[in-house]
Amino acid sequence: MQGLSNMFTCSGEFSGNIDELILHLNYEKQKKSFFLQIVKESDADNPLNDMILAQFENVVKPSNTSSKESTFTNSIISLYGYLESYLEKLAEEFITKINEANIPKSALPPAIRGRHLELSMSYLQRVARYKLKEGADKLDCEKEVIAGLYSFLQEEEESYTLNSKAFSAHTNFNYDSIQNFFAQVGIEKITDRVIGFESVTDQLALRQQQEPTEDNTVHKGWLESELRDLAQLRNEIAHGAFEGPYDSTELIIERAEFLKSFGLAIAEILHRTFDEIVFNCKDRNTLGKPKHAFAEHNCFGFLGRALDGTEERFTIKAGDEIFAKNQTSLISGYIDSLMLDRNPVDEVQFPSELDIGIKVNFDVTSSMTRREISVIR
Repeated sequence: MQGLSNMFTCSGEFSGNIDELILHLNYEKQKKSFFLQIVKESDADNPLNDMILAQFENVVKPSNTSSKESTFTNSIISLYGYLESYLEKLAEEFITKINEANIPKSALPPAIRGRHLELSMSYLQRVARYKLKEGADKLDCEKEVIAGLYSFLQEEEESYTLNSKAFSAHTNFNYDSIQNFFAQVGIEKITDRVIGFESVTDQLALRQQQEPTEDNTVHKGWLESELRDLAQLRNEIAHGAFEGPYDSTELIIERAEFLKSFGLAIAEILHRTFDEIVFNCKDRNTLGKPKHAFAEHNCFGFLGRALDGTEERFTIKAGDEIFAKNQTSLISGYIDSLMLDRNPVDEVQFPSELDIGIKVNFDVTSSMTRREISVIR
């Protein structure tokens, strides 16, 4: 399947929003540092010195206080909004990907099958109340939801369209509500599983000013605290109830970087879940374990062997969906290119008497020789 950056469009948007916020915060730091340096190095004999000092005392210093308040409150509102919108879009895109993959209904997570009707009806009610949609637009939206419901209730296993927006209902996000939100699409304990990502736990330790630990109970407490604190700050600011203190720019950047790692870990779990669903429901041809792996080229190879004519052979082509699985994880992607006896080809018959090289669009390591390779038929 696609790499993470391409799997969900909203992941790139989310990362970009946070990167732009961090860039803005760093610019603000540089502006303050620049003016302070000018004041520090100004020459008392310079005729501009008195004007610089007056500007610093009468404008820069007073504005720093209001600027710090504005930077903090705007950043918290933005960060919460980015996360909230992103998680909702992730759920919607996840369901859309399922629609596009033509997965049999019987292979869908039970939660999706069980909640589709209920959530679709709730979404219909929201559409009816939605004031920004009027007339034909509202009617078209209602027809689309009803058509999705009808298609899912038919006997055909693959001729259906889930109502993706029905799974993206707005909610206030904290540790437990995120857990419950993604349980609707069949992903249990997602916030618990995020703790398994070193990128997240390292950021949590930094935020808590603690040394990294292997204790997941501690990690869970830190994560609950971070998400609860963000939601509480956002609510207090939105209702005019926040009275301080205000985090420094450095701490705001730390919070932003943590939320980015948290959000991308959520996306990775959805990606892996989607891959597992497809892997388990699609017919595949198995190639076995490759003999060689070449990490620098993202490729691996199978040695040719003598054939006696009784083997069941199948065709592998560039662009085919490919899986590499071991006992603990599944990697998936697409075949970028093929080599037969060191010559580039568009397709090969497998097994073959000649050596076969397969270049893929995901990272290959030496451990690839311990994974079983298969392709979608």
